[in-house]
Amino acid sequence: MTQHRSQITFFLCALLAAGLFTTLAGVSLAEDKRAAGTATDESLFPKALGVLANEKLLFPVDMSDWPLKIDSSHQLFIDDYLLASVKNIKRTVHQATKFEDNPIMTGHSPADGAGPVFAIVMRDEQSGKFRMWYAGRVTYNLPSGTSVRFPALYAESDDGITWERPELGLHEFNGSKANNIIIPAGNLWGLHIDHKEPDPQRRYKGVVWHEPKYVPREGYFLYTSPDGIRWTRETEEPIAISLNGYTIPQTGIGDTSLFRWDRHLGKYIGDVKFVLPGKIRCRGIMESDDLIHWTRPRMTVFPDSLDDGDTQIYAQNSFCYASMWLSYLRVMHTERTKGYKQTTVELTASRDGRNWYRVGNREEIIPLGGERQWDTDYHDPLWEPIAVGDELWIYYRSGKLRRDEPRRYDLGLAKLCRDGFVSLDAGEKPAAVLTRPLYFTGRRLFVNAAVHEGGYIKVSMLSRGQQPIDGYSTDDSMPITEGSVRVPVRWKTATQLELQPGNHMRIHFELKSASLYSFWIE
Repeated sequence: MTQHRSQITFFLCALLAAGLFTTLAGVSLAEDKRAAGTATDESLFPKALGVLANEKLLFPVDMSDWPLKIDSSHQLFIDDYLLASVKNIKRTVHQATKFEDNPIMTGHSPADGAGPVFAIVMRDEQSGKFRMWYAGRVTYNLPSGTSVRFPALYAESDDGITWERPELGLHEFNGSKANNIIIPAGNLWGLHIDHKEPDPQRRYKGVVWHEPKYVPREGYFLYTSPDGIRWTRETEEPIAISLNGYTIPQTGIGDTSLFRWDRHLGKYIGDVKFVLPGKIRCRGIMESDDLIHWTRPRMTVFPDSLDDGDTQIYAQNSFCYASMWLSYLRVMHTERTKGYKQTTVELTASRDGRNWYRVGNREEIIPLGGERQWDTDYHDPLWEPIAVGDELWIYYRSGKLRRDEPRRYDLGLAKLCRDGFVSLDAGEKPAAVLTRPLYFTGRRLFVNAAVHEGGYIKVSMLSRGQQPIDGYSTDDSMPITEGSVRVPVRWKTATQLELQPGNHMRIHFELKSASLYSFWIE
């Protein structure tokens, strides 16, 4: 008996030792896929993540005297990146003006179902034609009998207002191919026209989300096309796996993740969705050179204590703009009014394409409509703004979401002036804006500005040490008294800048009853 007990004791000790050794060695157990040995202060999670989207906390160093190299792109006053100092200045985040004949594209086709959703709008550089890829909010049966939803659809327009749905004859819908379906199920969550692609059959690259009923594993798949209409799936396995459950670690990425080509970084970017325990939605980013292999998704935007208690970060639609990056941040509120997913839109910005911060006081850039209007609850801006003349056109879908009412979505249009997201404003009291020391190669200085009655803008150039430069002082400046999206800056004896190699100049703006949107040096 004693010998038998000794054998049992030895066996149990061996099992415990083996388990302990396995844990210490970092070998993954079935329920733990992470190696041991990484110290983590979990008390900081997730609230500390709110710091990531605050410009002042994310970048604590005063760089007002540090030199800055700029190119000929427009330099926007979205944030404090360009600024050394300001006096009597107010920063204003501007709301886009809604098109008076909204909503547009209201006559839904059978394949549209309850309205167009998840749309991408581009303008063809050569023809000027507007092109839209979107999904129908409808469930239907494929010829095989499989029930699917969200067919990818195509539409186009000559003026961006009146849209046509061409009968493409590619895929069957309810017994007929007289429709504009381009992919039977699973909408496009990313689209890039790759002009450097040597194979013309792969010129268009798309990222399409598929449900498990359509593919073996739910996720995002790579598609290619010669024309943006006839698509071929290139991968049997997803390039990014969909989220299944709200755990840490996350099992994948969420359903409003967006994919785009970043022309500044020269990489593909995934603006991805996380859903943390407690069903808390927030956003992250990942990068790829080929749309197949991705960096680890990391957090970018999370609600903080300045947000209402019901706030969640639903989506971040980012894009390159001028010398920087901007995004439409979709902020979801679960308890407001009668809507259970009331979604507003604010602006976020980045100077490196990877670290993002919320702009201004988190103002809505496209205001929600009133209770009796079509766009009461659920704003979703589409892709990046399209430059049309001196305006920026922002397409957005919206609708009224009520728990006990059928949903319907429509498309709307809102407009800003060029560079018109944010301005630095001066009232009747003279104000001043001073930039950091700038290095540039251009010669002609321009501003995008508005000047009100009795107002002016005077521009002077200073040395890095803030000393006046002969011929470019405030007294030499020719006052700007009329605003425009492109105003040349002149002095009494000069119209061009002369920056010696290795030197830097600061720009000093004196303004009264005026607003500055941007400047640039060509």
